[in-house]
Amino acid sequence: AHSYRTANEVGGDYYDFIPLADGRHAVVIGDASGHGMASGLLMAIANATLKLAIEIDPAPRQVLALLNRVMCRTGDRRAFMTLFYGLLAPADGTLEYACAGHPFPLLRRTDGSVTELGAGGLPLGLRGELEIPAGGVTLDPGDELTLYTDGLPEAISRAGEAFGYERLRALVAPGGPPQQVHDRVLSAFRAFVGDEPLRDDACLVVLRRD
Repeated sequence: AHSYRTANEVGGDYYDFIPLADGRHAVVIGDASGHGMASGLLMAIANATLKLAIEIDPAPRQVLALLNRVMCRTGDRRAFMTLFYGLLAPADGTLEYACAGHPFPLLRRTDGSVTELGAGGLPLGLRGELEIPAGGVTLDPGDELTLYTDGLPEAISRAGEAFGYERLRALVAPGGPPQQVHDRVLSAFRAFVGDEPLRDDACLVVLRRD
């Protein structure tokens, strides 16, 4: 279950599910700096580069390293992006991943526990040589993974309060079918922001291993 809401007509958030020839899938979510046309163009470059990088070597560190080099060559220090890239094997639930400055996805286990996937790291495009934290986990049957961009938890209500990461985590914790979890979060989000205009794009993706 997934959705995308832009702050302007053109957005800079991005998510995709890219099938590989060996049956694995690249699961990607990212956020380009800025808003509107500039961030949309940056994400278009990143999208094309990402798919080429996956063809060359789909391993998380290698994909992010190539993408980082391209981002650094844009010639604009304000052009950077956060990205979470996961390489998922549906057959056994193994997920290799790397995170570059992106909000950590939330993994909900069947026992109701919620953990974050990721480690601290810089966004892509800020530095030529970048330390890219990587990790791995297995999604067991019934486990759910929630991915999102920062426009969701950092959205501000009319009262000046942020939606917040803890609120998002609490909404994910009860679990349920992916569409139900997605709709629960989005319903709470819409009620929270009301008629306030979005200051940033917001993506939400929920997937579960059946």
